[in-house]
Amino acid sequence: MVRLSLKERIAFKFIFSEKMYQRWYGRFLSFGVDYWRLKRVISRIHNWLQWCSEWTKEGDEVYKKGEEALKEGYKTKAKEMFHEATACYHIGQHIFFIDSTQKEKTQEKARTSYKRAISLYEEEDRPIPVEIPFHGIKIPGYLRLSTAPNKPLVIFVNGMDNIKEAEGHVQGTIYKQNGFNFFTFDGPGQGELWRNMKFDSEGYHKAVSAVIDWFMKHEQYDIDLSRIALVGFSLGGYLAPMSTAYDNRVKCTVGNSGLVFIGGVAGLKRLNPIWQRGVTYMTGCETLEQAVNKFNWDIEDTPNLQVPLLFYHAGKDEVMPSPKIHSDKIMKWAKGEKILKYYEDGEHCTQNYLDEVFPEIIDWLKDKFEMH
Repeated sequence: MVRLSLKERIAFKFIFSEKMYQRWYGRFLSFGVDYWRLKRVISRIHNWLQWCSEWTKEGDEVYKKGEEALKEGYKTKAKEMFHEATACYHIGQHIFFIDSTQKEKTQEKARTSYKRAISLYEEEDRPIPVEIPFHGIKIPGYLRLSTAPNKPLVIFVNGMDNIKEAEGHVQGTIYKQNGFNFFTFDGPGQGELWRNMKFDSEGYHKAVSAVIDWFMKHEQYDIDLSRIALVGFSLGGYLAPMSTAYDNRVKCTVGNSGLVFIGGVAGLKRLNPIWQRGVTYMTGCETLEQAVNKFNWDIEDTPNLQVPLLFYHAGKDEVMPSPKIHSDKIMKWAKGEKILKYYEDGEHCTQNYLDEVFPEIIDWLKDKFEMH
């Protein structure tokens, strides 16, 4: 456990209230956890330091229910329990940057549980594990195939602390049901790849291009690679449009709540204390001063975006100061067709409007790819 600053101790003291966590329910529910389980676990946590351990305990209990269901021959229940255990583990490790050892152990449990879940799928529906060579290591991901051939590919770009097994799976199900091929992966500084490669803002788009390169070399999946889109939430809401600007094989992009500029060390210090820890965790640095060389950008320094952009932002985004500046900045940067959806009372990743946002993104992509 890292030593907390006075500012962090004060900030973390106010994390634990129902008022605070109601703001995150939409996001947590989207990971695949049941609402009442969410309420039960949060009710027994009274200190931020308990967050990861309590959710891990819950995940262990749900995982056991999956194993018991499997022994009893209840395959559908077992699959759902393993998926929900994955969600519990993910919530536990989610933004828990104050103890990387505990975080990594819980995240590994999420990966194990997810593999148990997908082993119970029928072959035609089972997510396909993929490893993509990149700078001497392998980018891990999962491919969800459309039931019809020659359909577009949506590549989901993770945020600061998403993992491919949770939010990536849930979104993959939505896209697959709507006729898309879908790929989710852990990039540099994210999820499983964090062990072998930390985050570097200048190189992330090269990892995305490596993913596209891989698909170009593997034509056996019957994917229409003339129709590729990048979609990202949170930090991915910046990384997806930015990476699109560097690769002309991507034909449109969606960003949600992107942090599109930093402003050096001063900008990093204006972030919420939790996400300041996220910056040092992703980059493998001890201080913000060390991390700024790897976690500092301004989207206006990136080549201008020339393809269609759908961008969401939230007026009550607690992750970053002045979210309207970020949305205005990306709209100025994008030179092609562009749409801004700004929710004045929206929370980070418009999580209190996901019932509207998810289907709208689907419709927009279908329109761009002429799928109607």
